[in-house]
Amino acid sequence: MSVVSLEGVSKKYRIFPSRQDRLKRILTLGKGKVGRDFWALENINLEVEPGTALGILGRNGAGKSTLLKLISGVVQPTSGTVRVNGRLVALLQLGAGFNDEFTGRENMMLNGLILGIERKEMLKRLDEIEAFADIGEFVDQPLKTYSSGMRARLGFAVAVNVEPDILLVDEALATGDAVFKDKGTKKMHQLRDSGVTILFVSHSTQQVQDFCNEAALLHKGKLISRGDTTEVIAHYQALVSKAKVQRNERLAPGRLLTHEIVQEDEHGTPDFKENSTLDHNKLSLRHDTGDTQIKNVELLDDAGRTVDVVSPESNLTVRVHVQYMETVNDSVIDIILRNGVELDVFSTNTTLEKTPIGRKRAGEQVIVDFTFQVPLKHGHYAIDATVSHPNSKALGKEWMGATAAFGVSRPSGRDAFVGLVHLPTQVKVFEPDRAPERKPPC
Repeated sequence: MSVVSLEGVSKKYRIFPSRQDRLKRILTLGKGKVGRDFWALENINLEVEPGTALGILGRNGAGKSTLLKLISGVVQPTSGTVRVNGRLVALLQLGAGFNDEFTGRENMMLNGLILGIERKEMLKRLDEIEAFADIGEFVDQPLKTYSSGMRARLGFAVAVNVEPDILLVDEALATGDAVFKDKGTKKMHQLRDSGVTILFVSHSTQQVQDFCNEAALLHKGKLISRGDTTEVIAHYQALVSKAKVQRNERLAPGRLLTHEIVQEDEHGTPDFKENSTLDHNKLSLRHDTGDTQIKNVELLDDAGRTVDVVSPESNLTVRVHVQYMETVNDSVIDIILRNGVELDVFSTNTTLEKTPIGRKRAGEQVIVDFTFQVPLKHGHYAIDATVSHPNSKALGKEWMGATAAFGVSRPSGRDAFVGLVHLPTQVKVFEPDRAPERKPPC
C-alpha cells in the first residue's frame, strides 16, 4: 500500500503583471480580467511505497516545492486527489510555524502536540530534542532572541526526533554550519535505514545519488521521469545542459556552424578567424587588462569540420584563436571541459602539455589546437578557454574566458554506460584448470 498517492493532481495560481493589477483583482472581488493563470503542477500521478527515499529533481520553477506543499497539506490542489497514510513531518522551511514569543522548549512541545504526540510522550523526548538542537541555555529563551541558524537547528531537531512515518525535506540541509549539516545528514540516514519514507528535494545530484534509492524529475510542472536514481539524474543533467546550450545560442546565434571546412594555407596553418558573437566571460576575482583577447573557439572533428555533436570515443579538437594587443613575455592557454551541471571533467593547458607560447609582441596572433578523445557519457558539455599571464606583476592573473558548447551522442553498437567517462578497458577471462578429484581414503 502506498504511503503517498497523487492522482491527477494539478495546482493553478493567478499571477499578475504588477501589484496594482493584483489590487484591481481584489477590489473587483475576482471579477476583473487582469492577470493570467499559471499551472505550477499539471496532472501529477505519483505513488510512493513505504521505506522509499525518493529524490525530487528539477530546475528552478519546476514545481518541486509546490509538490511537497500539496503532500503536506499546506496548500490544496486545484484538481486531483492527494492521499497520505502515516505521521507526516515536513521540513519545508526550518523553524516555520514556531511562535516567536514562546521559548524553544515550549515550541518543541507545541509542535509535538500538533503532530499528534501525547503530552507525556513528548515530555520524554524533550531532552533528546534539546541535545540534538544544541542551543544551550537558549532553549528556555523566547524564539525572537534566536539567530536564523539556531531556529533552523531547533526546527530540524523537532522534525527528526518525533518518529515520523513520512519526512518531506526541501533543501533543509542547504544552509547551516558544517557541524549541523553533518549531524543532520547522519540523522536522515538513520531515519531512511529505519524504514521512514523520505521525499527529498535538492539541487545537488550528488546528494540525491548518495541518499536516495529512487528519483523523480519535474519540468515545467510536469512529471517527466521516475525510476532508477542514476537514470533520472542523467535525464536531469541532459535537461540542464540543453538549457545552457540554448541560452548560449540565444546570446551568440550561429557560434557553432556544423560541417564548415576549416581552410588552411599552403603551409598547413589554419586561417585566423574571429567570431564577434563568441560567448565571453570575465572570470570572477580576475582582472582583464585587455592585453590579450580570445577571438574564437572552434570545435572540430577529425576531418577539420566544425561540429556541435560528436560521437563517444571519437576525437575532438578545441581550436583557440588568441590575439595579443600588447607585448607579453609569456602566456598560458587553458581549456576546461565541463558537463551539464558544471562539474570539471577534464582540463589542461599549454604548460602542462609542454608547449610553451613564449614572448608575443603587440599585434601577433596565435592558434592553439587541443586534440583529445571524448569517451564521455551522452549529454551536453561546454568548453571554457582562458588565457593567463603567470609572470604578470599585477594583482592576480589577467585572463579572459570564452565558451563553446557541444553534445555527445548516444553510443552505437553497445549500451550506454553509467558514470562520466568510459575508460579504455581490456577484459580477460581465465578458466583455471579443474582441481584433480580426490581419491577416497583407504
